[in-house]
Amino acid sequence: MTDMVTLIAKTNPLERELKMASRTVQESDLQRLGELYFTAYDAGAAGDSIEVALADIQASWAGKYGHFLPNASHVALDKNGKIVAAVLVVEHAIGDDTPDAPFIIELITDREHRRRGLAEDLVLTTMDTLFNEGKADVALRVEATNSAALALYLSLDFHRWSPEDTED
Repeated sequence: MTDMVTLIAKTNPLERELKMASRTVQESDLQRLGELYFTAYDAGAAGDSIEVALADIQASWAGKYGHFLPNASHVALDKNGKIVAAVLVVEHAIGDDTPDAPFIIELITDREHRRRGLAEDLVLTTMDTLFNEGKADVALRVEATNSAALALYLSLDFHRWSPEDTED
């Protein structure tokens, strides 16, 4: 298993225009999100089949990874209205080794739409939504070897979190 790093950031209001149209996640998006989840990663990362990936996305919606927050979860749309990126957020991650904060469980971008700022826009949109709902922080986990993801999160003022950070 790869080493995972937990990161946390302060939420804040959106201070710039987004690069692409976006909206909150809807239950009717689950099929497309399953497809996106399956095709965005290397073979096997999201399961052995599109059906497995879709089942995982449906389980996320149903609360398998924590109480799903559709208002804080967003999708980016291409000019034809097709979902090309998504951020999925839960109220709090399952387990005692995570911060007591909303948690990004998935950030997915279609392979053909990478390097266009969509992931950044989606995280900023989520941070804005959470800020406006009175949530001070947002957290996530990322593979320690995923330098592109780490660079994105560090550029958005995320920093490393450990359980010791909450001890008095």
